[in-house]
Amino acid sequence: MHIQIDRHLVIPIYTQIVGQIQFGIVSGHLPSGAQLPSIRDLAQELNVAPMTITQAYQELKRLGLIEMRPGLGTFVADFSVQMAHTPLPNRPLQLRRMLRHTVAEARSLGFSEEEIRQIFLSLLTDSEGLFTNHTFVLVGLFPGALRIYADDLERRLVEDKAVFQPLTFAELENYLDYYLPRLDYTEALLVPLHQVQTLRDLLSSRGSDWDGPIIGLNFELRPSTLRAIEAIPMDYRIGIISLLPEFVNTMIQGISSVHPLVVEPVVCLSSDVACLEKMSQQAQAIVYSSGANTAADILRSWLPEDVPIIEYLHTPNDNSAQRIRQFIAMQDETVPA
Repeated sequence: MHIQIDRHLVIPIYTQIVGQIQFGIVSGHLPSGAQLPSIRDLAQELNVAPMTITQAYQELKRLGLIEMRPGLGTFVADFSVQMAHTPLPNRPLQLRRMLRHTVAEARSLGFSEEEIRQIFLSLLTDSEGLFTNHTFVLVGLFPGALRIYADDLERRLVEDKAVFQPLTFAELENYLDYYLPRLDYTEALLVPLHQVQTLRDLLSSRGSDWDGPIIGLNFELRPSTLRAIEAIPMDYRIGIISLLPEFVNTMIQGISSVHPLVVEPVVCLSSDVACLEKMSQQAQAIVYSSGANTAADILRSWLPEDVPIIEYLHTPNDNSAQRIRQFIAMQDETVPA
């Protein structure tokens, strides 16, 4: 594990450490069970006070990402999938509720009863188009990015006829009763690896009795994003916008690994309008994190149309696709012949 501290950033050092370890876990560079340096060793390596490392480790523990084993050390938590063996109760009722939910959602979008009926009948005559083998709910923070993750996963697992329905944490938290039907018929919930515990806590706090598997996913930079960043001229000054302070450093490192930062970048949090104004005057290309769309739109209104404005978008990697396939195989083995 390599942690890089940037003392020129306004981001607290412990926050930088938390963000980089989170990113190491979600990117797969720190797998389940990997041992982390001791507090003393990491403090010496980074030349920071041991209390800073303690603070960072306590936050990671609170997030369910690491565990302290007395006498052994600190380790990345176990994110292996546990199969649920509890049978689904009252399946006909669940199917009725699910279909009613789908019809109500279609009506809310303006479709007439006749349109819904005709489409449903046409799907029934095309079993390949209606029936899928496996259904998952993909949970995350940002709806736009989630839709792209879901599309990417469906393309990767097209032979498995797997469907991935995006659902944000905010939707779960604020409208759980409305979205419960989706949880009733999904085989597993998928979520970025570093947010597994957050999802468990949310479901518990909202009184959900759903106790199926939660599969943590690893992510990598999306190829289209990588190509767009590589295409930025080397002498351009890049503006980097992050929604969350803990991931500022990982964005800088990730961008520099694709496009060496010959000119020092302008770095802003998406909420800092004064910094964004400075960026509009100094940067020749913009890279913004998913979720910082409002800041990107502000800059689009300030900058010429030919200035590249690129979303720093990730996608589930091959390890994630393989993990889902392994889960599907486990599920198929439990289905009676």
